Amino acid sequence: MFACLYVSDFPVQAALLTQAPDAREALKKSPIAILDGPANLPRVIALNNPARNLGIEIGMTKLQVETCGGVRLRMRSTADEDAGHARLTECANLFSPVIESPGSGIFLLDLAGTERLLGSTKDAAHEMSATAREWGFDLHVAVASSPDTALYAAISFAGITVIPEGKESECLARLKVDILPVTPEKLRVLHGWGIYTFKSLADLPVIALTERLGQEGQHLQRLARGQVKRTLFPVSPALRFVQSYEFDSPVENLESMSFVLNRLLQEICSCLIEHALSTNEVRLMLNLEAAQRLTGEKGEFYKREWKLPTPTQDTKMLFALIRLELERQTFVAPISEMTVEVIPIKPLTAQGNLFAPPSPEAGQLEISLAQVRTAIGGVDDMGRNCFGSPELVDTHEPGVFSVARFTSFADVEKSRKPGTTVVLRRFRPALLISVELKKDIPSAVLLFGKTRWAIEASGPWCSSGNWWDNTIAWAHEEWDVRLKTEGGFGSFRIYRDRIQKQWFVEGMLD
Repeated sequence: MFACLYVSDFPVQAALLTQAPDAREALKKSPIAILDGPANLPRVIALNNPARNLGIEIGMTKLQVETCGGVRLRMRSTADEDAGHARLTECANLFSPVIESPGSGIFLLDLAGTERLLGSTKDAAHEMSATAREWGFDLHVAVASSPDTALYAAISFAGITVIPEGKESECLARLKVDILPVTPEKLRVLHGWGIYTFKSLADLPVIALTERLGQEGQHLQRLARGQVKRTLFPVSPALRFVQSYEFDSPVENLESMSFVLNRLLQEICSCLIEHALSTNEVRLMLNLEAAQRLTGEKGEFYKREWKLPTPTQDTKMLFALIRLELERQTFVAPISEMTVEVIPIKPLTAQGNLFAPPSPEAGQLEISLAQVRTAIGGVDDMGRNCFGSPELVDTHEPGVFSVARFTSFADVEKSRKPGTTVVLRRFRPALLISVELKKDIPSAVLLFGKTRWAIEASGPWCSSGNWWDNTIAWAHEEWDVRLKTEGGFGSFRIYRDRIQKQWFVEGMLD
């Protein structure tokens, strides 16, 4: 047997879940309409029965609804709907481990093997309805021998419906064919034949219907008769890896926190390994026993988040990383509760490269950086990050870069583009040189104490920036020149500083 849980007017009920139970029950008796669309012309996308009784319909504009008077208007919140769907998923999982969700607020449950736990199908349906009401939902419940029969019954009949096996066609007879999964073209054909109900579709000759509408027509007829038997496509509940611990009495020393932190991380990492997952993002939240609790207000919170360069399941590495951060902090109040959450991702699967230079293990590198941050701080006087990998900045100013967090070797390999790359080996600082011009083109360069003749010269490329600040302004005329040296020929990047009126060699091109 299969059961279907259907929440009518799901956007309305999801919007009321944030209310207290007493307030929610009172609001359900009031006309409510949910609006969505552009800000200048929102339209009704969902409403409850009291609003329908006032004559409000789907698609009406906000102005049209306001003329009815007494209607509570709410803008659609996808966050509320997602939270409501997740909540209903948990509720459905209480009655069956195999559930399917064909739409928002709709769940199909496979009740096979649950008879000893739930009793008869009628008792199970009543239990589902009562439990859902406790969770904040008013829903329709239907039980039938096939999931599609239960679905159409739950959509069409309010309350609780139990369809005995063999009576599917009889119970579905008066339903409209519009709720079947039929294309608009096929639906117009059915209406043209005078087919409006399940019974009229079920009574058609099978061969004649198949000849005219093909296999789709035969499938629609079997749905109308309640003869389609299939298995459900299970929905996996969202996995959350969160562990919390509330101290019997608030703690102030690091050792007490470390003991609990290690235990929470061990439990989380065990769950990750059990589900063949890893994590690259860790979150820590501490509830501080602040003095404001005396006035009835909540205490203060401390939150911290770590993003790791590679996925890991290593408890010791995560513990060392978080403990180093806690050593740096000075809390204004004792800790009353600790919560650790990790974001699960798939483990890193990458083959090692025999020809790549050896690099430090990612976890140990992250701990080493954390130790340095603990000792000297993580940012400079201007608030810039001091630890990580150099990253180019979107500017033409030479020598400018930022520091980003380290990424995995696999990410670096993916970011590389195929083809030949020209590398500029910069001289820091740039070398002061003398340049001899011939028809405004460099012909000779005094470099390393010797005159080097320019075989080729390309340029100039003029660039400048920060003109609004005399102290950091720059203006360059850049040239790429090919010079004759003792070892052969070499390519160099030279430039003329138009502010200092001097020539410099910026680096060598490889």
